[in-house]
Amino acid sequence: MALSDDNDLLDYVPDLESFGIEDFADDHARAEADIYRQLRAGWFVKTGYSGEMDSTLLTPTQLTRLGVYRVLGWYVFPKLTKWSDEQDRFEKQMNHYRGEYANEFEAVLRDGVEYDANEDDTVSDSEKAPVHHGRLVR
Repeated sequence: MALSDDNDLLDYVPDLESFGIEDFADDHARAEADIYRQLRAGWFVKTGYSGEMDSTLLTPTQLTRLGVYRVLGWYVFPKLTKWSDEQDRFEKQMNHYRGEYANEFEAVLRDGVEYDANEDDTVSDSEKAPVHHGRLVR
């Protein structure tokens, strides 16, 4: 199951169905893969956990907003824009959601990614410790 679905997109862009695209399932799957890749590279390697990141140990609801922003900013609005010399409304929205994605990704890292490392079906505070960027942590 993807991190987000079409109903989540409609919460952010209620008129999305009027743009002529019926289904965004492939876009949700691509966005999920993008998010997991970014988490592996920017978060998991800094956690001290051994082995590979297991995406099934993440809390998907913590990443739903990331999924929505990724789908809208990288997949939906690029399909809809006219790519002319002047930005149309879709290109503006694409840029907006890309910015929101960057902000949300940083917020998730600061809050602490929920990862059930010991696989006990509970994410403890120690499993949700934030990863600090650019500063010495003792």
